[in-house]
Amino acid sequence: MFVLVFMIFYGMVGYFIPLLLSATYHELSSEALRQAISLKYSTLEHADIQRQANRVIEDSWLPNAWAQLCPGYEAYLKIHGDTWSACVRHDNPSSILTPISLFGLDLVPLPDEIRGEATVLLH
Repeated sequence: MFVLVFMIFYGMVGYFIPLLLSATYHELSSEALRQAISLKYSTLEHADIQRQANRVIEDSWLPNAWAQLCPGYEAYLKIHGDTWSACVRHDNPSSILTPISLFGLDLVPLPDEIRGEATVLLH
């Protein structure tokens, strides 16, 4: 009975954590982009705006190892002309929640990457 209850509990936790992280990454990227856009018409340079957007992610509840840059991004915020985007990811979710195999089956198959990205086209 314990094994069955443990498997059910681990399955719930195993699906909850990636969903929580996915929602967190989407919210953080959106919030970093909002922060950057709010500073667009200020006297700050693009590098200063990027630092402010990075600070939003760095000051979040996520440990630093869980917030990584996305490929193609030099910082969490990318400004390319009128297209501004923010992205944060974790490339190894199994380091957060170790998968359990039972009889050769993974109980909770985790994705290869958890990612949140927000993009806006400014005119």
